[in-house]
Amino acid sequence: PTIITQLLAGASEIRLGSVEPTRDLVFVHDTVEGFLRLALAPDVDGQDINIATQAETSIKDIALKLIELINPKASLVVDPTRLRPAKSEVFRLNGSNQKLKKLTGWVPSTGIDDGLKKTIEWFRTNHQSYKADIYNV
Repeated sequence: PTIITQLLAGASEIRLGSVEPTRDLVFVHDTVEGFLRLALAPDVDGQDINIATQAETSIKDIALKLIELINPKASLVVDPTRLRPAKSEVFRLNGSNQKLKKLTGWVPSTGIDDGLKKTIEWFRTNHQSYKADIYNV
C-alpha cells in the first residue's frame, strides 16, 4: 500500500528502505479461496498449512513494476532512514503450497502482475484513508 499510495498521490520519488528482501505475495482473492477450501477440507485441524505462491519477488522488482504501471517518470530511492535495525529484517519470505494443494486442490489463480494491476485499481478508488506522506517506523 505504501508504494501504491505514494505513486497515486503524485510522488516523483518512492523512498524505501532495503529493496533486496523477497516476498511471496498472494492476491487477496486467492488467500480467501485458500481459507474457504481449508474450512471445508476434512482432517486439517491443527495442521500447519501455507497459503503461498511459491514465487519470490524482490521489493525492488515490486516497486519498479508499480512505478511502471502508475507513473513511469517516478524513481526509486533507497532511503537510509527507512532501513530496518540490524537483525530485524526478514530477507526471504517464500512459502510452499504443496500441502494445501494436496489437501484441497488449491493453486493460486492470480499472478503477480495481474494482482498488482487489480490492487492499483482498488486503491485508485479507496486510497483516501491512507496517509501516503507519513512514514511510520
